[in-house]
Amino acid sequence: MSDWEEVKRLAADFQKVQLSSTSQKLSERNCVEIISWLIEKKILDLIFTSDGKEYLTPAQLVTDIQNELFVSGGRINLGELAKIIGVDYGQITAHLNEVLRSRKDIQNVLGQLIDSHYITRIAGEINEKLQQIGQINVGELTITYDLPADFLQQQVLEKHLGTLIFATQDKNDPKIFFTESFIARSKAKLKGCLSGIIRPTLVTTILVQTGISEKLFFTLFDQTSMYGTLSSRLPSAQYIPNSYSRSLNEWTLTFYKQNAYLEFDTLARIGISDYKSYIKKQFSNEDLLFLESSVASKTILERIEADIDECISSKSYVDLQNNLPSVFTAKDTSLILDKLLVGQKQQQTVVVEDFIISKAFIDGLVTMCSESVKEKAKQIVDSGKYQQYIIEVQGNQGKPQKFDDNDEKTDKREERRKKAAGGKSGGGTQGRETKTKSTKKHFRGGHKVDNDDDVIATETKKILAVVTGEEIKALIERFLEEEGLDTLVDPLTEHLLPNLNEQGFQIAAEIFKTKVADQNVNRRKTHNELQEKVNDLVSEVRLFSRGIKLFSGDVQVQLVKYLLKTVCSDIVTEILNYAAAETTSNIQSTDNFNNDQKMKFVNELPNEFKTPLQPLVKSLSGQSIDDFMNAVDQSLAACSMIIKKIDKKKDRTIVLNHKHKLLEELNTCDDVALVLHLATLIVFTSATQCMLHASGRHLASVLSFLKAHVSEGQISELMSYHDFVTLMLSNGSEAENAKEKLKEKMQFIKNIANEYKSTSGEKA
Repeated sequence: MSDWEEVKRLAADFQKVQLSSTSQKLSERNCVEIISWLIEKKILDLIFTSDGKEYLTPAQLVTDIQNELFVSGGRINLGELAKIIGVDYGQITAHLNEVLRSRKDIQNVLGQLIDSHYITRIAGEINEKLQQIGQINVGELTITYDLPADFLQQQVLEKHLGTLIFATQDKNDPKIFFTESFIARSKAKLKGCLSGIIRPTLVTTILVQTGISEKLFFTLFDQTSMYGTLSSRLPSAQYIPNSYSRSLNEWTLTFYKQNAYLEFDTLARIGISDYKSYIKKQFSNEDLLFLESSVASKTILERIEADIDECISSKSYVDLQNNLPSVFTAKDTSLILDKLLVGQKQQQTVVVEDFIISKAFIDGLVTMCSESVKEKAKQIVDSGKYQQYIIEVQGNQGKPQKFDDNDEKTDKREERRKKAAGGKSGGGTQGRETKTKSTKKHFRGGHKVDNDDDVIATETKKILAVVTGEEIKALIERFLEEEGLDTLVDPLTEHLLPNLNEQGFQIAAEIFKTKVADQNVNRRKTHNELQEKVNDLVSEVRLFSRGIKLFSGDVQVQLVKYLLKTVCSDIVTEILNYAAAETTSNIQSTDNFNNDQKMKFVNELPNEFKTPLQPLVKSLSGQSIDDFMNAVDQSLAACSMIIKKIDKKKDRTIVLNHKHKLLEELNTCDDVALVLHLATLIVFTSATQCMLHASGRHLASVLSFLKAHVSEGQISELMSYHDFVTLMLSNGSEAENAKEKLKEKMQFIKNIANEYKSTSGEKA
């Protein structure tokens, strides 16, 4: 009550101020502050305008909104409404529900106020437009009136359908509306168009010509289907008139009766896309064979079958090109032959290009070439090509075999060889692959041949060529020309080549087997002799190694390299020659091979030789005699040889024999340089009881070593003789003088070697 009394006093004061003179009036700012205070205290409910100079009550705002909606014709945007009234947009939206409650005919549609009068007006406009053009789409109306499609369809079209809007709603598409007159007009246009078409026409073409929509077309077509049929219910379908179907069926039946076949491309050109279904439907009682490009009747098959029987009985051939329609492709011919060439007929015939040839005819051609094949088979064995091929096949399979005197192993090798060399043979066992005129020629039961003079490719394997295509062609060409088959010379050559090469390969295998049996008689003797020779060389290397170990540093390294390069290399050569003979390699000798060539040769050997021989060849390039000896042991084991046990008595005998051999060479030698070489080695052997293998360039180092084992006079003479040899070999101005000196001293050097005896040697 106290607040209310205060309000009354303020109101009285306010009235008094208003009635007072100008000097006593409130300023505008004071008025604003007073009203703001009243609004803040919620004593007054007012709405500020946008400029803040005017106030509206909520009721007045609702009234203004309704008035502006009426003035704008029943539709106004809320944003424009806020600008017109001059209030904030938030005030409009805050009092919008009050407006909608007060007026049930007003709707808020996407930020716009629309009343029933506006809806009634646009319904009338839509009806007028519909009567003019005959059909209307809700999608077009959304663009015209900028209203949602659902609102237009439910609140305008469907709500006023039959009252303000006189049309029919499409059953297939509820967003489309037609007038009865439009439907009748479209139906009449469609009937006229369909009745005038005499050949298959795309539905899209009909739609363009008639101007009828796609969905309306399919709806009206069901009512006019007496004129023809549709291939499907899609826009890409074809309309096929009944008159065309009747004439097409008559043509197809007539052509089939006259020719006993139908070509698929022809049916497609005359408008039959699903020709297989069409043929099955039209000729349901016929026994047909569907091919790649055509369908053939039983009559064609019976005719070809009779020709094949005649071919077999007469041991001749049949030209399919003259017995089959020209439209048949190579695949068609192959399918026909697959059906006819079964059982015995398959075994008794061969198809080469467009000819069916009896197996007896082919056998006659093989007989004509047999003698030449035998001669060629013997030649490849004698030349070593057969042996080299066997090695390559075994290397590729990773199962190397060696030829020895074991008959069981030889038989297994023959089986593997036949597998590697085997190819399909005989006629009539495989399907025809290509047509006659193709660039790559094929044949039933045969092989695709590469005219290489050395190797024939058969699937993924290779068979050594015994005879070439040119040789076979020369043998059969004249006979085929006399038979009128000159066009088949090349194809038949390709067909015969694999079979004849396989036959020749088998003959070569028999020849080689016989040859190996003869060689096995002497193999054991050769093996034992080689084992003795290699053992002697290995013993020498071992004894030479003892002498080398007496040296140290760079001298020892040089002597090891020299021993590996000479005697050790000879041992490796002997082993490699043995391996070449065991694997029937076409390499006769590896004597002149360097280390790289030896390694390349070893890499081409079967694994049973390659694995142990690789370290042996590598050891020649090393600096260790022990590595070489270990590799020799493994290599000889792979060659079925053994290293004899060390016998000290025999070693002493070997050293003594080596010394005597050097003495014999020394006493008969007239070469002044060689005399020093032999004398030095003899003195070394006598002084150390060890053999030494050294070259002339190592003599200075050996003489330095011997200073501790010979007298000063002897070593002085040997060193002096060495200096004269060096001077002579330098080819300088004093070379001749040095040579004369050497001749004078030569006998003295020989005497030193012959008469030298060491204390250790005497004790030994």
